[in-house]
Amino acid sequence: MLEMTFQLMYLGSPLILAASIHGFCIKYDWLNKLIIPIDLGLSFRGKRVFGDNKTWKVFLLNIVFCTVGSIIQAWIQNKNYFPEWIFLVDYQSYSFLLGIMLGLGMTFGELTNSFIKRQSGIPPGERKKGLLGVIFFLFDQVDITIGIWVFLYLIIRPPTLLILWSIFLTIVTHIVISTMGYLLGLRKTIA
Repeated sequence: MLEMTFQLMYLGSPLILAASIHGFCIKYDWLNKLIIPIDLGLSFRGKRVFGDNKTWKVFLLNIVFCTVGSIIQAWIQNKNYFPEWIFLVDYQSYSFLLGIMLGLGMTFGELTNSFIKRQSGIPPGERKKGLLGVIFFLFDQVDITIGIWVFLYLIIRPPTLLILWSIFLTIVTHIVISTMGYLLGLRKTIA
């Protein structure tokens, strides 16, 4: 399990770069001309498709900086800075495609979640109570991971255990980071 954990951490490291750049863009009001809803304000069954929070800015940042991160991974692999077992894919051959797949997976995982929530009548940032609330809470933790595996499956055929372990690690990591953010006063809620 430890080996899989390190493989997944390496595979997912471009996501940290993309999320960090997005954080700087929010903090310093960069690229605000791209804050255009992906759904362009359109509705489906009388409800917004995704809502105002899912923007072209985030989509482009995810694609560009996951790709930059994957190119860095390829450079690291070429320099032999890490043992070969950590690489789930030949990053040197697939860096560009891998970055695009990671960025698309991040975006479409979140878009799917937003679509389901909007169609279920859950406004952005709100929560449901009861069993449906628990289901949406869990889906909020893993939507990106599921989206990424859907796209990565085009170039990586991982064992089922690796996918399940990545989902478990995503839930634990998300809850820990959210809790720390809450305790540090950076978030209004724990999850």
